[in-house]
Amino acid sequence: MIELLTIGDELLSGRTADTNAHFIARELTEAGLSATRFSSVGDQPEAIRRALTTLLPDTRFVIATGGLGPTDDDLTASAVAATFGRELVVSEAAIANMERRYREFGRPMPDAAKKQAVLPQGCEAIDNPVGTACGFMIQDGQRQFFFLPGVPEEVHAMTGFIIEHIRAYCGMRQIIKSRTLKVFGLWESKIQELLKGRLPELPAVALGYYPSFPEVSLKITATGSDEEQIEQELQLFQAAIQACIGEYIYSENNEPLEEVVGRLLAGRKATLAVAESCTGGLITHRLTNVAGSSAYVERSFIVYSNMAKQELLAVPEAVLAGHGAVSEPVARLMAEGARQAAGTTYGLSVTGIAGPDGGTPEKPVGTVFIGVAAPDETMVKKMFYPGTREKVKMMTSQMALNLLRLALLGNTRESGLKKF
Repeated sequence: MIELLTIGDELLSGRTADTNAHFIARELTEAGLSATRFSSVGDQPEAIRRALTTLLPDTRFVIATGGLGPTDDDLTASAVAATFGRELVVSEAAIANMERRYREFGRPMPDAAKKQAVLPQGCEAIDNPVGTACGFMIQDGQRQFFFLPGVPEEVHAMTGFIIEHIRAYCGMRQIIKSRTLKVFGLWESKIQELLKGRLPELPAVALGYYPSFPEVSLKITATGSDEEQIEQELQLFQAAIQACIGEYIYSENNEPLEEVVGRLLAGRKATLAVAESCTGGLITHRLTNVAGSSAYVERSFIVYSNMAKQELLAVPEAVLAGHGAVSEPVARLMAEGARQAAGTTYGLSVTGIAGPDGGTPEKPVGTVFIGVAAPDETMVKKMFYPGTREKVKMMTSQMALNLLRLALLGNTRESGLKKF
């Protein structure tokens, strides 16, 4: 049995979401393991001690994160030492790791950082490949305790070592392979309905549903001792899913939508200009988060006002006055105007009412028009999503990127795009 313990006042106050427990639990599950209990405590030594000494009777492993930094409120190492009756000593392995990391950073190691190398005597240091604070492991009777820094990036980089250690310690030799399909346009319940009774019965293969607005990830996991057979069963299971909902699957490799769109643009040596009104730059932000996006993102226009639409995209004042900024003609002219002004292969536009104010009976909050200007035609889709302002913006950006993806694939039959 494995328990997870996250440490930090910021978790209990709600200032910071506990993403570390979520990540570690998911990684354990994918490795054929499972967490039996989550706990969170503040940065008080007594609270940490209580958490480490009030475990479930069958618990054999504890994975804890947080409180290993260089500041005065990072008290995990000293609390652990007191709990298990150990002295605090300078770990040479931790010092070596820190010196290496600071050399890579190109700056000298400050004296304050050396606090991170003061660890309980007899512990085993766990290398941190992306940060300066080492993790460490302590054996106490039949139980093993793993302590990691609280920075999510560092937790992500160090969790794999712990999982492999636990699997080896428990004698787990089964091969585990998984694949993640990213789905947009169907909610979890609808996916389950469409797949019901249409998937092969393979006892060694499991399907997990992981909704995360505005999409759903489908995780296919297969276990066994024959790697070739596992791969065949994964492919068979995935093919059955593709046959049911293939038009809604935008990635078979757990890639974000913006990365998929970028790869399609780059593969076609196509370029893109984006004109954003209601999303205020969110689409461009997502596209340019992908390394190498300068090869296909030529420019972006943030045209929040009617004047900006006129001056930067040549949308006629008469069209704005006659149809309103949130309309099919304006979305079309914005996409075409962006494409023409930038000289790009494609133009992508969004205009809408994100709320919470500004809606009318004819155009309520959540009304959005998305335009895609391609070399041979322009297409527009009307969308209505009555959510919060943030959700309307995120859904709009996701829908816009997906419509561009479909246009790049030449598949607009199911998209609802109206051609001009």
